[in-house]
Amino acid sequence: MGLALIWYGRGVLADASVAPDFAQLAFVGSDRCVDCHQDRHASWQRTFHRTMTQQADAHSVQGQFDGRALEYGGVRVLPTSAEGQFWFEYRRLEDNQLLSRIPVIRTVGSHRYQQYLTQDPVGEGTYYRLHYLWHNQDQGWVRVNNAFLHGDDLPFDQMVSVWDHNCIFCHNTGPQPHIQNYAELVARASRGEPVNAANEATYRSEVAELGIGCESCHGPGQAHLAANQSAVRRWLVDLGGVADASIVNPARLNAERSTQICGQCHAQRVPKDPQLLQRWLDTGPTYRAGMNLNEHVSPVWQWTPSPARAEPDLYRNRFWADGSPRLSAYEYQGLLQSKCYQQAQLSCIDCHSMHGGDPAGMISQRNRGNAPCLQCHQPLAEPDGLVAHTRHPAESEGSSCYACHMPYAAYGVMTTHRSHHIERPDPAISARAGKPNACTNCHQDRSLQWVAVQLREGWNWQGQLGARLDGAALDIADGYAQMLAGDAAQKAIAAVESGKDNGLDPRQRAQILPALLTLLDDHYPASRRFAAQSIAALGQQLQAAGVSNRLGESIQSFDWQADAEQRRAARSAIEIAWNALRSELEAPGADLPLNASWQPDPERWAALLRAGASQSRQISIGE
Repeated sequence: MGLALIWYGRGVLADASVAPDFAQLAFVGSDRCVDCHQDRHASWQRTFHRTMTQQADAHSVQGQFDGRALEYGGVRVLPTSAEGQFWFEYRRLEDNQLLSRIPVIRTVGSHRYQQYLTQDPVGEGTYYRLHYLWHNQDQGWVRVNNAFLHGDDLPFDQMVSVWDHNCIFCHNTGPQPHIQNYAELVARASRGEPVNAANEATYRSEVAELGIGCESCHGPGQAHLAANQSAVRRWLVDLGGVADASIVNPARLNAERSTQICGQCHAQRVPKDPQLLQRWLDTGPTYRAGMNLNEHVSPVWQWTPSPARAEPDLYRNRFWADGSPRLSAYEYQGLLQSKCYQQAQLSCIDCHSMHGGDPAGMISQRNRGNAPCLQCHQPLAEPDGLVAHTRHPAESEGSSCYACHMPYAAYGVMTTHRSHHIERPDPAISARAGKPNACTNCHQDRSLQWVAVQLREGWNWQGQLGARLDGAALDIADGYAQMLAGDAAQKAIAAVESGKDNGLDPRQRAQILPALLTLLDDHYPASRRFAAQSIAALGQQLQAAGVSNRLGESIQSFDWQADAEQRRAARSAIEIAWNALRSELEAPGADLPLNASWQPDPERWAALLRAGASQSRQISIGE
């Protein structure tokens, strides 16, 4: 009897160590995990991954569907609700005639902002993203057009898109789009007819689970659930210390496979084989957690051919000129470019955790500091060693590994993000690529030429500056160059950075205000929004430093989404506040394109504006 039990136990352990074919398994849903993994299930419940897609109801909807009218593009839209149901009413502006009443069926997002989907026909058809989103930080409605890096001249329906065509893949577990008219679209394209599959394809999609559930990261749970119905098996596997291969644990994988689990969504990608495209659009992606992602997809790079003939630079413009990603959802590509990954096997879970830390970023308090980097760079663990390396006080932003080697250099979901291409803050690369520089993200009143001098003197940098990609002069303050001569992404990132309290004297940082004031008239709504927010933030920081000013009050009447005439009407109060403040500041620094009276230097200022006017790059984010 005892021998039989031993043989039985050995068989259980041997079976537990053999992984099933996850491609053939069904998803069972996160609710089936809670009985055995209560703590893990509870920590996942707190994440924004879980609430990425939800059915629209009184618990999930965050926007104020209170009937307040939103007017734009000749259409009046009223977000309304009754008895747990939500609609957008569309009315003609001139006579308030009801054009349509569209039900909100699903919500997308719950952290920074929330988008709304309808379905046509309701109950079985294609899901479409609607015209307005609710922004949680701003506590207000934002036209979806304005969430992207485009100008004011977009048609009213520009960003009303088919959700099942792309978004479904990363916002849910086990997506199956079930495209309905693939053959028709292919036939039209073969005849040379114009086809916009992103808007013309029709679907009857299904998902195993709304949102990003347990099985997105751990693989389909069918085999794991079936095997662990036996309490004896669970006991034997636990007692034997065997890793249960019936489910994927990212922590037990090597850096490549672990990182690929995140890369299935945090990397814009295309099917590895073009023949897989139809399968993706019907039954969904073929990759499952734990597999080799490279066998299923190809990450999008700047050289990836564009699928849209009318947009040959579609993918190229999503990267800085040196190949670093300039948008969010390309974190995987950035990490692959980094020596920390290539040589030291740094993986996503060395910093992030789905089951720990603040849900905003999934980073523990420990990992918000330098701890992950010090695992390898141990000589910098001591304050003296750190200060000798950074030339900044140990507790300052200048001694943050992230600030210098992963600066904010990407845009997405109406905010900025850290670059995941871990590299040195080389001003020559910043100049050639037109990308933000870690040093001038903080020292915006300084030029790349100044950065080069500091690096040569303090770090023995041997590089040589070349011409700037954006055409600005190398001796111009980089904040001004990015905001006035840059493209949409450069402007947005620089404007956001200007409002951050990075420990520098706000009197010094206030030297960026003339550039921010100019951005209030910019043709990119995103630039105007960030400029207004940073002006208000600088006003608060100056007040805290004892510098009286009315910037915060003056900016309250400025509506970044309003038309040009309304915005001009709000500018006078802001100008008055600035004119009163500048007498409290020292003369502008030498790198600023301003004279001693804070007026634009005609030649240098005009050169920046000419460079900015020549920027024609359209950045299609792909969100």
